[in-house]
Amino acid sequence: MIDAKILREKAQGYIVCFHKECPLHEHCLRWQAGCYVPERMFSVNCFNPRHSHAGSNSCPGYRSDQPQRIARGMVGFYSEMPRAKEVAIKKRLIEYYTRVNYYRYRRGEYPITTTVEQKITEVCRECGWTAPLVFDSYSEELVW
Repeated sequence: MIDAKILREKAQGYIVCFHKECPLHEHCLRWQAGCYVPERMFSVNCFNPRHSHAGSNSCPGYRSDQPQRIARGMVGFYSEMPRAKEVAIKKRLIEYYTRVNYYRYRRGEYPITTTVEQKITEVCRECGWTAPLVFDSYSEELVW
């Protein structure tokens, strides 16, 4: 169970959900945060309940309330890589994520979720790097 103080803070500016018929709502961070929206707030950011995937097992807004493995930082990421592969991979990642976001991932400011890690792995494989990828640190966190 997520601490109520955290959910109250998230409810202030987070995109929440009020779709109570959704089969995923019991374990969705967006639903849980929605339960803590204060009455004094006249309007909130929420998902459209009429969206074709809202309230289904394939809801694109679903965020699990279970901590997930998160990687952070890519400073030592290229240490074993030949320079030509490093340049090619960096260029492709910047094209995909933009320069600003790439450097946020690199410095560890943005968490590298499993989805982002899969994309980085895909780019590395396409550029010919097949060794296991090692990020600067790993932790278990909620992915908001």
